Amino acid sequence: MTHSLGSRTSGVDGSSEGGRINTIDLPGALVIYGVALVQSLQARGYKGKLTVAPVKADGGWCLELTYQGDPPAAVGHRLTVKAAEPPPPPAAPAPHA
Repeated sequence: MTHSLGSRTSGVDGSSEGGRINTIDLPGALVIYGVALVQSLQARGYKGKLTVAPVKADGGWCLELTYQGDPPAAVGHRLTVKAAEPPPPPAAPAPHA
């Protein structure tokens, strides 16, 4: 029985895989790259909050990096970078009767 190893070009013994990430589930693979990107930015000293998510843009999948604080420098290419929406102001306390 032959098991698919995640690439449409292999499926016999996996020797052609070479450590590649499964691209059949592209959003899942993008999340893996996103985690590595966030860790790399944090290791270089970025102190703001970062989140990543796979998004569809122009009919294709891409990675979206959202930040709070200063924009991160040199994040790479083929990546959408956007500022997070500011948090809503705290609700006013209810008047006491």
